[in-house]
Amino acid sequence: TPIVKATKGTQVTSFFTLPEYEQWLRQSDRRTWKIKYYKGLGTSTSKEAQEYFSKLETHRISFIWTDESVDAIELAFSKKRADDRKKWLSELDPDTHVSHASSSLSYSDFVNKELILFSNYDNIRSIPSAIDGFKPGQRKIIFACFKRKLKQEIKVAQLAGYVAEHSAYHHGEQSLASTIVGLAQNFVGSNNINLLLPIGQFGTRNMGGKDVA
Repeated sequence: TPIVKATKGTQVTSFFTLPEYEQWLRQSDRRTWKIKYYKGLGTSTSKEAQEYFSKLETHRISFIWTDESVDAIELAFSKKRADDRKKWLSELDPDTHVSHASSSLSYSDFVNKELILFSNYDNIRSIPSAIDGFKPGQRKIIFACFKRKLKQEIKVAQLAGYVAEHSAYHHGEQSLASTIVGLAQNFVGSNNINLLLPIGQFGTRNMGGKDVA
C-alpha cells in the first residue's frame, strides 16, 4: 500500500517510499495538490482496499535469496553487529529506495534500501536533538502550543488533535497523547523538566507514570 497519495482533480500519484515523495515534492508545486499520508490499511477507504486487492499481482513483490542475504540479515538484526549497524546507518544515501515497479527483490536490497529507511526514521523519532533536546514529536507539541498561544487549561486529547492538525504529524494520536503526558510529568523519578503543567492526574512515582488518568 502507498505511504503518500497526491491528488489533483482526477490525477492521482501514489508513493510507496518517502524518498520518492520528497523527490517529487522538489519538482512539483505542492500547493496545487491534496496530500494524504497513509498509515496501514486502516487509513485506506473500502474503495482503495478493493483497488489494492484487485491488483494483487501488481503490489506483490517476491523475495529472492542470494549469496549476500545472510550477511544483510545479520547486519540488520544481530546483537553482535551493533557497531556495523551504526556505520551502515551513517552511510545512508537519503534518496535511496526500492523500486516498487519491480516484481522481485533480494533480501540484501530490502535491508539496504528499505529497512535502512525505517531504521533511520526510527532513530530520528527516538533520539533527542543535540540542538534543543527534543524529539520530533515533542517539538511539534511545543510548536502547536506556541501557535495556539496556549495559556489556559486544555484536555490532552484536545491538544493532541490540535497538534496533529497543525504540525504535519503523521503517526497515531494515541502516541501523541503519551508524548504530551510525558512533557507534563514532574514526579520524582520522571527524569523530566516538565514544559507543560500537569493539571490533573499525570501519573505517580509508584507506578513510574503508568497510572496516568
